[in-house]
Amino acid sequence: MKKKKPDFDAAFWAGRTGSNPFQLFDAFFNTYPLSESKEHLSSMMRYAVKRKVLSEKDPSVVFHFYLSLRSFIRAARYLSMTSGKYRLNPPKEHPSQLKQGSLSEEEYADPFLVFRKAFEGYRLQEFDHLITGIAYFSLGPFGDYPEGNNISRFLHLQKMLDAAQLILERRKAG
Repeated sequence: MKKKKPDFDAAFWAGRTGSNPFQLFDAFFNTYPLSESKEHLSSMMRYAVKRKVLSEKDPSVVFHFYLSLRSFIRAARYLSMTSGKYRLNPPKEHPSQLKQGSLSEEEYADPFLVFRKAFEGYRLQEFDHLITGIAYFSLGPFGDYPEGNNISRFLHLQKMLDAAQLILERRKAG
């Protein structure tokens, strides 16, 4: 029986469907550099609870980021299940707090740990529900709010962005 390659649903925004999570991370950060992606995510989260529209001039920006982030989360989930087969260059001895981002020292040493922790605590559908909710509520002046505990999933997403960037840097540095 043939092994099925993972599909991260990236054809719409990246122009192709790749089965390599590192290529997907690279495409994601080429489209949305780390600081920009974290700012987009934070803005969507803020506007989801306001009664204002995030991008009145061009709401397609929110939709494009939503699709990109959705693929990113699928690649992160894949890595959470298969991280044992990948090797990274070791971290530098004294990382700066800025370089470490939102990661603990243990997570900085093993960025795959961030993905494992995120998907031990939450299912893929819960992350999908989060980003769908914040995209939906940030696109219109609604009176409702996204349901559930969104803050901890939001923080996991922030950490996953930092970890993915770190993984790309350590893979390229070898």
